[in-house]
Amino acid sequence: MEKQMNTVAKNGNELNQYFRFQVFQAIKDVSGKLKKTKSVGMAYLKDGQNIFSLRLWMFSWDRYYILPHKDDPSKYLVMTREPNKSPKARTKYFWNIVGNGTVDSVQGIIELEFDLLSKPIYVNIHPEPSARANDLPEPESFDQAA
Repeated sequence: MEKQMNTVAKNGNELNQYFRFQVFQAIKDVSGKLKKTKSVGMAYLKDGQNIFSLRLWMFSWDRYYILPHKDDPSKYLVMTREPNKSPKARTKYFWNIVGNGTVDSVQGIIELEFDLLSKPIYVNIHPEPSARANDLPEPESFDQAA
């Protein structure tokens, strides 16, 4: 515990560190290996969190969230959220499932399937090397994800 506290004290800005992940379309070759065809968005993950914030270029006005499935770490849920407008509400948001995802650790991706889209999209599970800095811009409304 003391070692962790020293690390945080030494690198105080690390608590606000974000990682950026490529989101793309791809085609599978005959062996099943993916070949990226088009970048379609970005996913962001705050250090210490497990909920990705997802932004798709086609739906730039909407924010999506990729949450790990509580019973199976190889599966994810794709969700949106709406503020609960009731002043006496117990919860701050209504969460809506709009798709699901499956991890392929061999290829290093999460395959996402949206309920209304016919093609899967992929999230690279390895952050971009250039996007590990503390100076990465904070995604809009990300702090409210958890």
